[in-house]
Amino acid sequence: MVMIKCISFDFDRTLAHVQPHTHHLVPKLLAEKNIHVSIEEFQQKCAELRQNIPVHLHDHYLRFGCLSKELRANFLKEYNKARIDLLELDGDQKEIEILKEWLTNQIYMQQQKILYDDVVSVVKKLSDLGIKQYILSGNHSDGIVQLLKESNILDYFEEIITVDKYNAKKIANFKILLEHSHFSPDKILHIGDDLVTDGYGPREYQIKSIIIRRADQLVFLPKHDENFQSITKLDELTKFLG
Repeated sequence: MVMIKCISFDFDRTLAHVQPHTHHLVPKLLAEKNIHVSIEEFQQKCAELRQNIPVHLHDHYLRFGCLSKELRANFLKEYNKARIDLLELDGDQKEIEILKEWLTNQIYMQQQKILYDDVVSVVKKLSDLGIKQYILSGNHSDGIVQLLKESNILDYFEEIITVDKYNAKKIANFKILLEHSHFSPDKILHIGDDLVTDGYGPREYQIKSIIIRRADQLVFLPKHDENFQSITKLDELTKFLG
């Protein structure tokens, strides 16, 4: 078995997540207005939107990680409005528009991105094992750097490889990983939640990949693919290191 010398991590839904989850928060906020929508119903609407992005959001959705902070904030508000639109709430149109504005502002103010509980300990353990670590994300670098710095683990990573700094298409940045790490593909392991960009993407460069399925995260692509091994938490990584 080849010893793994380098691990690259996707960021969102791999190392970090938004709390509270939107599919929990929106039904709770609506209940405050005596409008009852189940978590399951809203989850379904979130999945429908993800699979059918409206035309007016499509370009910014594809380029989200390359957008400025202001444009990302505006996109998130418009994206959440589109989620709420799919609920087809009944009532006076003007009142519905006021409600949507209130909901999107509440989501934006109440949500924050945090690291999963297991991240700091696993990152330090991998460092003790001499494994080089990278972030390879489709998101913007600023929020990633800030969160890692606040958690005192930024210096454990060799580099933060993101679409705003290198190629606008995440998968193309696996070439950057190879060039900058100086490891052969068989010495690198990538961990992420998306079958396309984190599973098949690195394999285009002969890099091994494992899919992580964190608890309570929405999955918009098939939950299982027999072509990939999967984990549910980071400390399961040790069995794949050789």
